[in-house]
Amino acid sequence: MFFDLAIAIVAIYILSSLCFGVLYSSSEILAYPTLLKPFLLFSVFTVSSIIWFICFNFDIFSYDCTTLFYGQMIQLIFLFVCTLVLFNTRDFVSDNKILKFEYDLLFSFTLLSALCLCFSDDFLNVYVAIELQSLALYVFATFNRKSEFSTESGLKYFVFGAIISCFLLLGFSFIYLTFGTTSFNALFSLVYTSDDILLFLGILFILIALLFKIGAAPFHSWMPDVYEGAIISVTFLFSAAPKIAIFSVIAKLFLLCFYNFNTIWSFLFVFSAVTSIAIGSFSALYQKRIKRLLAYSAISHTGFILLGVVAANPDSLKGFFFYIIVYSLITVLLFSLLIFTIINVSNMPKYIASWTAISLKNSIFAISFAFTLFSIAGIPPFVGFFSKFLVLLQLVGQSYIISAVVIVIISSIACFYYIRLIKTFYFVKTTKNSLWISSSKRQFSEYLIGSLLFFNVGFFLQPQLLYLLASILSFTLV
Repeated sequence: MFFDLAIAIVAIYILSSLCFGVLYSSSEILAYPTLLKPFLLFSVFTVSSIIWFICFNFDIFSYDCTTLFYGQMIQLIFLFVCTLVLFNTRDFVSDNKILKFEYDLLFSFTLLSALCLCFSDDFLNVYVAIELQSLALYVFATFNRKSEFSTESGLKYFVFGAIISCFLLLGFSFIYLTFGTTSFNALFSLVYTSDDILLFLGILFILIALLFKIGAAPFHSWMPDVYEGAIISVTFLFSAAPKIAIFSVIAKLFLLCFYNFNTIWSFLFVFSAVTSIAIGSFSALYQKRIKRLLAYSAISHTGFILLGVVAANPDSLKGFFFYIIVYSLITVLLFSLLIFTIINVSNMPKYIASWTAISLKNSIFAISFAFTLFSIAGIPPFVGFFSKFLVLLQLVGQSYIISAVVIVIISSIACFYYIRLIKTFYFVKTTKNSLWISSSKRQFSEYLIGSLLFFNVGFFLQPQLLYLLASILSFTLV
């Protein structure tokens, strides 16, 4: 089975990394080859996954095969994004001497937990996989041991995460007390209409825990601090990879197991989505630090993704999966530009004011960054516009007119803080604190910037492939 192959490969990788780190922990230079293995591993793993997927025959009407098909597709997306993250952070990791084997090991545990989440069909499996991922991310958040702010933010994340884990376990317990099972397959087969208070509390607690894991309002307070305190490669990982697996669990859990109670959780999803968009948009207006600005931007985008679950039909889910894929790729592009900057300057440009008049010195870089920000803001013809358009179109189609109008107004206001950064690039002429970005050697991030920038600008020319992938994922759940 594909899942067994995934576990075997990751287990071998973890053991090899651990053994190599123990043998050469006294010499960080010799430990660096452990950081060269992930890209080759994920490349081979992704290619073998595609070959296996083509050769496998599915009965689409079978629950087991449908969820297997869904988990496999999500796994391929997750592995592709992780490959881009590892490929992009190699220069940063080597230049900043982040060569401890723990970094490689923690990333492996994050990968292992996400692979388990993709195929989990039981509440116990989901809980163990989420906790494994959370423990790795807690340590990642405090990996910058020299920074007191990083330690403080990581500790805050750990305390809140421990409390939320109790909510998640309590919610699963309430569901078990109601139906006597923890299996998704059994819940999917049951036709039930229950007014048991334990059932509603179970759904509520599970939803609260999952909303915290993706950083949706009103459970978002940890995100700005963790984004700001963590090193840039860890912030990159937080932004791009773990959310894919959590969103896949949300879709499978609420659209298969709890679909009969959509009148309850759909209202909660709408409330959280609109609140996330509002808080993320208005809070970002006052931010002066670039990473905190990106944290609130991520909260706003999380709200848009949640809107795709509300309607619970194939068209809305198409927008849901399309937005996840586009958001992950644009996030990779954005952080590729930031990592390219950090490698070529002496200090991390933490403040927006540090980017003044950068267009006078680095015009190509400024244009690339501006196009990326336009896409994140949802301005046509960039790919970010199409993702927001699909979500809002289905929201209007399901008679959520007032919510759609409010979101459009808030999103229009949110464009200000993206345009403010572009204004800093082009219209603030002072060069006192301006960056001089020049590359004397070819970097891995340059390849990603060129490829993803072409995808961002030219998506409208050939959108069929990504639409097809989102359509296939949507029809496996509804």
